[in-house]
Amino acid sequence: MPFVALSLPIILGTVGLGTDAGMWLSEKRHLQRAADAAVLSATWELAYKSENTMKSVAYDEALKNGLNTSRGGQMVLTEADNDIIWVTLSQRTELFFSSLIFEAAPTVSVSAAAQVDQHPSQFCVLALDESVDDAFTTYGSSDVNTPECSVAVNSKSDQAFTLSGSAAVTLGDIYIAGQSEIGSNVDFTYDTMKEGKRPIEDPYAGLEVPDFNKCDYTNYHVSSDATLSPGVYCKGLAISGTNDVVMEPGVYIIDGGTFKVTGGGSLIGNGVTIILTGSGNNYAQVDISGGRYVELSAPLKGEEWAGIVFYQDREAPQKDNLQNKITGSNNIIFDGAAYFPSQGLWFGGNTTIATEEEACTQLIARTVTIAGNPRMGNNCDEYGVEIFSPPSVDLIF
Repeated sequence: MPFVALSLPIILGTVGLGTDAGMWLSEKRHLQRAADAAVLSATWELAYKSENTMKSVAYDEALKNGLNTSRGGQMVLTEADNDIIWVTLSQRTELFFSSLIFEAAPTVSVSAAAQVDQHPSQFCVLALDESVDDAFTTYGSSDVNTPECSVAVNSKSDQAFTLSGSAAVTLGDIYIAGQSEIGSNVDFTYDTMKEGKRPIEDPYAGLEVPDFNKCDYTNYHVSSDATLSPGVYCKGLAISGTNDVVMEPGVYIIDGGTFKVTGGGSLIGNGVTIILTGSGNNYAQVDISGGRYVELSAPLKGEEWAGIVFYQDREAPQKDNLQNKITGSNNIIFDGAAYFPSQGLWFGGNTTIATEEEACTQLIARTVTIAGNPRMGNNCDEYGVEIFSPPSVDLIF
């Protein structure tokens, strides 16, 4: 009896300590979940360039998931290199049976880390307008077979991404700020579709029209075989007839009017950038149609205007009826970026195979309409185009 009496506090303390230790481990697991949620929310803020709100968002998320300030709950957030965020949470546990042994409750501490991948994949198409219907759509019986190309749509409309008619469309990932509407007769195949997402930043937002002060050509019209030189073409550049036209490498500035290509024959321009600008309501547009064979490619990486074939001044009027067209009934081989931040773009030729080589395609416009059977792809390493895609966030610790 004396031995039992002397041993009883030890026995009770050991049992109490074991019981409390189990509760502390459970509490640590719950706190770890709070740390994971906090670091993920903070890293998403970093991914979307909202560094000023990282800490407040993470703290709110930690509180929602179990951080208890009444027990001294604290959060420490640090930013490391390579877009890595660390969050450490700590708080006192509670004493129950083990109060026979401890005067104060121990503190548990947990950590979590997450990292931003700004460009987990490379997208081919970005529709920039954030409110319009049909920001990305197809026209007629288009046949789009480009599983390596992904599409991003910044419009928050319920009909931001629409496919109708008898189109056959195969794409990679679909990323939409709003919603999609797919017609019942559309044959649509894709890898993933995400709706209700944040808009993607314009990858060429800092690009500007270069300065120029004179016209090298005015109302220039080509109707026979010709070789064109870089320069400033005021009031448009027209190519018509059945002829073969070569554009020498360099920068072509179209100041007002239209870069208009019709007829037959061919138009070949390798290493060219065509800048469409103007003033008032007269900003240049592009209109390529007819049965002409068209081959246009951008300057290569490291060269002036690398990766850009068409660049339209962002000051161009923004109206639904203002559409730029790179279409036709013959082969259209296009490698580089077509950038129309204020106006729409129609893109596509009417042949299914223009070349066996995979294309480099970047279509960035206010709205994008795919017509015909375009050649598209992500083979852009040699052109040095800007990569754009929605970021991803991964829990790494």
